[in-house]
Amino acid sequence: MKVYQCAHCEYASVSSKYRCPSCGTGSLQEQEVSSKGSVYSYTDIHIAPAEFAHLAPYTVVLVQLDEAKVKVTVRMNSEVSIGDAVDLDHVENGAYVYTK
Repeated sequence: MKVYQCAHCEYASVSSKYRCPSCGTGSLQEQEVSSKGSVYSYTDIHIAPAEFAHLAPYTVVLVQLDEAKVKVTVRMNSEVSIGDAVDLDHVENGAYVYTK
């Protein structure tokens, strides 16, 4: 998984930006890190927006990556608890789908 880390401060993101939104200096450096992490927070979606209705019910999870100071929003199709170890299963239509 790619993350983008600022060379001047501790800001990190999974999306590339022209300038660091935290300190405003320089560009972010691309780094390859493991997609493994742990569940930081989650919510179950039972009534989804029309474009995601075919997926409901599903779980949206905020994952703290093990090798970076980045949290990633992902989708899971199984029950989770805070602290569970998870890893990337696949990318579907630009969305990260994780599994325990």
